[in-house]
Amino acid sequence: MKPIKIKATNIEDIELPNHDIMYDVIGRLNNDLNKQLDDSVIEGLKRKGFEFKHHFELEAFIKERCRCEDNTELKERVYYVDNIPFFLHNYKSEIITDPSRTGDPNMIVGELGTFAYL
Repeated sequence: MKPIKIKATNIEDIELPNHDIMYDVIGRLNNDLNKQLDDSVIEGLKRKGFEFKHHFELEAFIKERCRCEDNTELKERVYYVDNIPFFLHNYKSEIITDPSRTGDPNMIVGELGTFAYL
């Protein structure tokens, strides 16, 4: 019996579903940004003297004693604990794709806002 040759597809010829990769990258970026915001709010609470051993304690505390005011015109959120401001999130964003500013035509640079502990 003569062996049969099977032609495998060349990896360079395979078109990856770019939209799937793009959504994966955007999803990971979104998760990272949300974690940074969560960590910053937790740090703001620590600076006011509130620390938590377990995540469920933090959740219960936030539900009972914290609130957030969102000023959409200024794109600012102020977080309060017991009606005392402890954290400011300015979420104005700027995405820069101009190669003369980024240094690379394939690079995107973004400013996604600022944080301040009050």
